[in-house]
Order: sequence, then C-alpha cells, then structure tokens
Amino acid sequence: MAARRRTFLFASLVGAAIFAAAAFAAATPRTPRPGATVRTAHPDFTWTDPLNEESVAIYIANKPDVTPAGAFYSANWVDGAEVLPGDGEWSPSRGLYAGRYWWNVLTTDPSTSAFFYSPPSEFTIPVALRLYGVAAKRFSSPRRRLWVVVRASANVKHPLFRLRLGKGGRVVWNVARTADGSIRPGAHNFYWYPGPRVKQGTRLNLTVSISSGGVTRTRSIAVRAP
Repeated sequence: MAARRRTFLFASLVGAAIFAAAAFAAATPRTPRPGATVRTAHPDFTWTDPLNEESVAIYIANKPDVTPAGAFYSANWVDGAEVLPGDGEWSPSRGLYAGRYWWNVLTTDPSTSAFFYSPPSEFTIPVALRLYGVAAKRFSSPRRRLWVVVRASANVKHPLFRLRLGKGGRVVWNVARTADGSIRPGAHNFYWYPGPRVKQGTRLNLTVSISSGGVTRTRSIAVRAP
C-alpha cells in the first residue's frame, strides 16, 4: 500500500486536455463493500483495476453527486490521494468523522490516455464515543475549586459533555458544554467553584457523560468538595 502524497490531484487532471470518460471500464471496489458499515476512522480501501488500465487516484466525498465525467464535485470532497499503478489499496492517514460517504477510483488506459471514474460506492461510519477516565483534584487556595479532567475520544466534530455534581437529590453543579471532537484520546478540563453553603470535604457524586447522535457514554466517581 503506497501513496505518493495525500492530495486530490484534481486541478492537474481537470486542467489537462485529456478526455475523462464516464465509467465505461472502471475499477471495481472491493472494500468497503457498497452500503457497508465501517467501524474505524481509517478504512482500508481496496479495489481491482480493469485489464489494461492503471489506478491514478482515489476520492472520498460526503455526497454521491458527480459530474458528467463521473468525478465528485469539489464542494463535496473529503479526502483522497494519488496512488501508484498496481496499488489497489489505500487508507487515509487523517481519520474520517462519523457520517455517510461515497468513494470512487480514477483509472487510465495508457494506450489511449483515456480516464475512467468508477461509480460512487457508499459506506457509513457510525458514531463512536469513548470515555476513558475521569479524575478530579481539589484546591483550597487562592480560591476553592475542583479541577475535573475528562479523557475521551469522539469521531464527531462537536460532542456534548455533561457534568453533574451532587449528593442524593441535591445538585450543586450541572454543566453542559460542546467541545471539539478528537478521534484520538484527548483531555477536557472543567472547573467547579463551590459556594459558601457547600462545606469543605463534603462527599459528592460526580457523573460525567459524552453524547452525540443518540449515543451516550457515562462514568461516575466519588469526590469531596474543596
């Protein structure tokens, strides 16, 4: 699996006086299979080239619409790369967020210099959220505060974090905040400043959740008020 560089190759092909045909003899997608659900942000794309043709590039878009030649419209491009002839395999180095995608492959017939786009093939990446851990640290000066660190990952752009701190039916802190999603695990910081009615050392229950698209992950820990 080799790629010369992660680039879309679009301007050079569009600008050249080369006839780009609709899928007359186009590559055949192997994986992800049409309509597949892919549970990774880095899918392994594989395909088979027609006889006497060579792969030129792979493209990923967030809509299936194509030009008369079979290329995705530039406004819908998500990722892609030039590939070497005979590769037949590629995986994005940058992770893909949850959503519906379409991909196709551009091939060429060296004997005629004609180019062919394969028909768009659909796949879906479902929402994946992980809550790795919750830690809290108390500070008494210069101002009483509880520092909460949430380690999580999300393959969505703006997951929602909710933190609830209380004892029994009494809630002393309730906050909801969206954050930039990260496919790689990352730390998110939150701070609680208790009022004078909350005594120092009071045992409380902290519940943390991350949610998006109907998926929620929750963790709870016991803490003491600073």
